[in-house]
Amino acid sequence: GTGGLAAFAGRQGVRNFGFFDSPGGLAASLNSLDHPFGRRQKRATYFGSAVYDFLPWLQLGLDGVYSRTVVNRGFDVLAADLTLAAGNPLNPFRQDVNVSLNETAPLLGENYSEARLESYSAVLGLLLKLPAEWKVSLDAQYARNITNYRGVFDADPARWQQLVDSGIYQPLRDTQVHGPPQEFYDRVLTYYGRPGHFLKLGDYDTLDAALRVSNLFVPLPTGLGALNLGGDYRRNHLADYTEAPLFADGSPARTPIHLIGRTLQRMSVFGEFQAPLVPTRLRPHWLRNVEADIALRYVASAESRETNFAPTYGLKADFAGGLSLRGSLTTSNRFPTPSMTRQAGDLTGTGSGIELTRIFDPVRGELRDVQTRSALDPNLRPEGAVTQTAGLIFQRGKVHRFRASLDFVDTRKVNELIPLDAQAVLNLETLFPTRVLRAPLAPGDSRPAGAIQTVLTGTVNVAKRHSQNWNVAVDYAWTECFGGKLEAYARLVYYPLYVRQVFPVSPVIDELKEPDGLATGLLQYRSNFGASWSDRDTSAGVDGHYFHSRLLPLGERPSQQNKQINPYWQFDAYVQRDLTRWLPWKSSRFGLRGQLRVNNVLAAEFPRYANDPTGAGVQPYGDWRGRVYSLSLTATF
Repeated sequence: GTGGLAAFAGRQGVRNFGFFDSPGGLAASLNSLDHPFGRRQKRATYFGSAVYDFLPWLQLGLDGVYSRTVVNRGFDVLAADLTLAAGNPLNPFRQDVNVSLNETAPLLGENYSEARLESYSAVLGLLLKLPAEWKVSLDAQYARNITNYRGVFDADPARWQQLVDSGIYQPLRDTQVHGPPQEFYDRVLTYYGRPGHFLKLGDYDTLDAALRVSNLFVPLPTGLGALNLGGDYRRNHLADYTEAPLFADGSPARTPIHLIGRTLQRMSVFGEFQAPLVPTRLRPHWLRNVEADIALRYVASAESRETNFAPTYGLKADFAGGLSLRGSLTTSNRFPTPSMTRQAGDLTGTGSGIELTRIFDPVRGELRDVQTRSALDPNLRPEGAVTQTAGLIFQRGKVHRFRASLDFVDTRKVNELIPLDAQAVLNLETLFPTRVLRAPLAPGDSRPAGAIQTVLTGTVNVAKRHSQNWNVAVDYAWTECFGGKLEAYARLVYYPLYVRQVFPVSPVIDELKEPDGLATGLLQYRSNFGASWSDRDTSAGVDGHYFHSRLLPLGERPSQQNKQINPYWQFDAYVQRDLTRWLPWKSSRFGLRGQLRVNNVLAAEFPRYANDPTGAGVQPYGDWRGRVYSLSLTATF
């Protein structure tokens, strides 16, 4: 510029948060106009299936799938804080200047950072049909996923500053117009492996097998019952990997980090038995059937805390006139999702994977991007849950068919496993202070704490949770409506109670009325509804979605300028037609069907959410693109 220091009057220490315009169509940064809120993907999948009856009592099946996906993230946007000394020939101000900027590497091209994912799997199934309706099935599946990546790791800050000090790199230039010098690529950028080459980042394979013995027609004194017994086995394996970023000349950019993979094995046995409780001859005319269901699963493990036994009980009674009553008691144990890798010598961290996330800091009252890391907790305990349900069903009619159901669900959990994202950690900083790493408070800063440097995310155990919800479903069908069938439906989920206690000594929080930020996706109401008409050749319909408002934690309300995220409505429509009549050949073995679908017909905008982690400033409940048109053709033969 030509205005000298006067052009920056009042701007000292003030960053420009205007969006960065990268030189291409995609940029992997929330600060860029070209950030697509996703990745460009190209995928090809090939699959085949074969079933053969070797004998009337022996059937063999084989399925295979191969998939290859190419993912491009666009330009990597690298942020830096550089010092331009007063004596530097590039400095027109003749005093020390601190420059904050965003930089890209346009000579590498928009698609340099590219992931190539390959996966394949094969499933083998064996079915034996034995006398008296007994069946034995054996299924086994092997799958492998391999990820190769070529991309920029980061930029070395010390070498970057050296280019500035030597007068090679001009930090005051417009980085949105002029690219960096060649020395930036050769000496500052660090790469995954050698520049221009792909590096294997992941090699993961699984083996699953299950054996089942079943009979759906077991003769009992009370009638016909069903029995299902079996066991399953799973093995997961992730190969080791060494993270060793390199400079362009092949020299190491930092000390290599060796990530140790692991192999996990799980085994369980299970059984389920369904049976009528009252024989037909003893049932009164108003009682059509009473059926009980009991299911059991035992999980074996070398870890005593992971060994568990989980029974489930169910009961259903059908009455004359179309009324049914049902209830269940379910116990379950959910294990923490295992971390398949860790840094050698480190039991508590993932060892890699730094990324920037947009957060709102309630303490400082500011929106900014921070580094996040996933912190492992080897002391996580399995989650235990008991769920009780009671409900009724009413259904009647043939030409005019009507079905309605109402269910009440009560769930109690202990040691509930909650994944904490960055914003949830900040909302609960008083409970998890060690997960927020802040810089020391700068001199003259009037705010109560320093700026956030890193947020440690990950899964935690909370003491207990108690929730209750009602589920309503209504379906109607008119089977003789103008030569076709008219159908309508509605679904509603309503939570009257959702309370949670983080620690045994902490207060019980009502997540519906006074949320603390731990239940980020909880809505008190949500509903789906719609109607359609169809005949042999044509069908058309409309679907609706309703998402109730969501109260925000106290810390998020100032930035939202509201206490809640407002409700959201969306409507989708489609029309479908049989196109077989336009085929040049006529055969019942061939079919062609076309469908035109429009999602979000009214182009409803998502409700505002100032602290949305993507930085978009809205709460997304569907497709980012707004109104979406899709045309599909389905051929059958």
